[in-house]
Amino acid sequence: MTYNIITIGCQMNRADSERLSFYLEKLGFLLEPNFSKADLVVIVSCGVKQSAEDRVYGLAHRIMKGNKKAIIALTGCLSDREDVKSRLAGNAKIFFNISDLMNLDKSLKKYFPKIKKIFKQDFKNYLEISPNRFSSFSALVPIGNGCNNFCSYCVVPYARGREIYRPAKDIISEIEALVKVGYKEINLIAQNVNSYKSGKLDFPTLLKKIDKIPGNFWLRFSTSHPKDVSPGLIKVLKENKKICEHFHLAVQSGDDKILQAMNRKYKINDYINTVRSIRKSLDYKNGLPAAITTDIIVGFPGEGKSNFNNTKNLFRKVKFDLAYISKYSPRFGTASFELKDDINLEEKKRREAELNILLRKYALENNNKYLDKELDVLIEGVDKKGNLFGRTRTSKIVRIKKASGKRLKEKMLGRKKVCIENNCADRKLIGEFVKVKINQVKEFELEGELIKSRPQVLVILGPTASGKTALAVKLAHDFNGEIVSADSRQVYRGMDVGTGKDLAGYSYKGKDIPYHLIDVCSPKNVFSLAKYQKMAFSAIDNIISKGKLPILVGGSGLYLEAVIDNYILSAVKPIFGQRDEYENLSLEQLHSRIKKINPKFFKGLNNSERNNKRRLARFLEVLLSENDFSPKKGEPRYDFLIFGLSPDREVLRERIYKRLIKRLEEEDMIGEVERLKKSGVSYKRLESFGLEYRFIAYYLQKKITYQQLIDKLFIAICQFSKKQMSWFRRSQKQGMDIVWVEGVEEVKNSLESL
Repeated sequence: MTYNIITIGCQMNRADSERLSFYLEKLGFLLEPNFSKADLVVIVSCGVKQSAEDRVYGLAHRIMKGNKKAIIALTGCLSDREDVKSRLAGNAKIFFNISDLMNLDKSLKKYFPKIKKIFKQDFKNYLEISPNRFSSFSALVPIGNGCNNFCSYCVVPYARGREIYRPAKDIISEIEALVKVGYKEINLIAQNVNSYKSGKLDFPTLLKKIDKIPGNFWLRFSTSHPKDVSPGLIKVLKENKKICEHFHLAVQSGDDKILQAMNRKYKINDYINTVRSIRKSLDYKNGLPAAITTDIIVGFPGEGKSNFNNTKNLFRKVKFDLAYISKYSPRFGTASFELKDDINLEEKKRREAELNILLRKYALENNNKYLDKELDVLIEGVDKKGNLFGRTRTSKIVRIKKASGKRLKEKMLGRKKVCIENNCADRKLIGEFVKVKINQVKEFELEGELIKSRPQVLVILGPTASGKTALAVKLAHDFNGEIVSADSRQVYRGMDVGTGKDLAGYSYKGKDIPYHLIDVCSPKNVFSLAKYQKMAFSAIDNIISKGKLPILVGGSGLYLEAVIDNYILSAVKPIFGQRDEYENLSLEQLHSRIKKINPKFFKGLNNSERNNKRRLARFLEVLLSENDFSPKKGEPRYDFLIFGLSPDREVLRERIYKRLIKRLEEEDMIGEVERLKKSGVSYKRLESFGLEYRFIAYYLQKKITYQQLIDKLFIAICQFSKKQMSWFRRSQKQGMDIVWVEGVEEVKNSLESL
């Protein structure tokens, strides 16, 4: 069973599509990108304009013409209209309101008998369903659904019902989770976000709470109704740094008489004063002028020339950065549908053109303020010409044009390098914040060039038992730092003694040192290298945003290299059962399979990789999906200062033995493994973690004696420490600049000399 979703209209429809996608996949459907080949096609409709409605009819016809067996389902603003159902009766089979998404399986069962209901909990609101995020860096977070305003031209209150808002704790938890895994932009959405209520908590208070969430991210919201922009909201805009300097405030008309006919509940002077207050709060809060955007309807019934001239005057007074101008079309079921549509289409087009002339004039005037400025830009993608593009905090589109010429050139601007190479369109930057110098402006976009400037990260690496964490804690205390773990096993909850977490040790001279990437995953789940890399980058960016020093600490060579060398990793997701199957193969079987798929890739593996079953299993997993896959290094995101600890081998062996006996006899390491087993972690899974967990699992299964446990585990840990050092020496030969030190003073001297 396959599905495809076609989304028309607003951000809320996009967010609904993300939840719909998750729901369908849980029912057993697989995504088919081509709607002409999908078994189920869901159209998320928009009823705001006649053109959007007409598009639905055209799409339904095209789908059935190319795929007669397809089942078409309609949701969105048009799904409850009887006239629409009648017109689509020959094509669409299912009509459902998005608020009833939880029961869609009942309608689908008729056409897809193999589906099964998978949700055990009962949802009070469809917004409780998890979304399949369509973006990996910019998240739409609905805070509510529906509208109570009943603007006379609008179908939303009839299509979506009255306002229902999500509990604040659910919204905040969702955003915390998004920021934790690296999302850079949070967009709060609802039909009227600023009328939000959760108990006694209102929208300004919600914004303040979100702004306090740790992390380097931007906060946006839409859409706002002018009548609900409170003094409290204006104050929050000024005081909270993560809220972007862009405010979308739909006005619809510049004339009081027309606003009254539209049932907008404010007057133009109120709107102008609100815009002034917003600009006063947002202007140059982060060095940028506030951007004000709006929605306009031309040709509303009764809009004479004088009424339209008032709208033109509003454009002159406010000087909008952008306006979405629509020609009025009667919408079935609304109050204005009963009014005579007395402005002909040609006149509506003429008025639209007049407003666009004014809009272009003032948009260019506003954009000229950005010329020669250095701006933070969130990169969103690559255009058809191969140029990177993204947005500023003020929602200005920025295009980073590729320069001509074949050779890389750089020019110095103070202490910063400006990239003007011919290959600036680097896809690795999609979803990242970059600095751009603006060198050209147009009415609705800016153009510029990348500024290369990398923050600094301290790295402490070394073999097990070398004292990395203790050194890092002291340095974090002295240099205002936070620690990011690079240990492939400390990410798992409940694996404390065997991995040497010693969380009590993250304190020095009475001060607790913050740490990251510890206890972030259940040992029942697979934690991929790609996930570690993304979360590590997010943690480092978060630390940098607070003006503190990130300290990357660990002995997992691959984890360290994924961050330091910015590995371009495969998007293939781990499949837990399949991974177990591959890890049960022998080394020879794994080698044989990989060589058969990609001999060149196998030849490039080093000895450590060829003898690591977990890595080989992952390589096999990826190669089965991407035959030409090979690990590649990206451009470093940070400047790394790397220190390595390398104690004398005999000293290290003595430390390893003493630590092992202490963990077994004083810290109840065997009990820890027993507790993990009782919690549902299988012996097979425990063995896959290696070292302490493998040998204790053997002991608990009575495969070895207690003395054999000590002897074999001690040898295995010593061999592991030797492999770690081999990995680091190999990395050094391949270009990693490691400074080998014996203790804290050498590192401190090096840092203080920078």
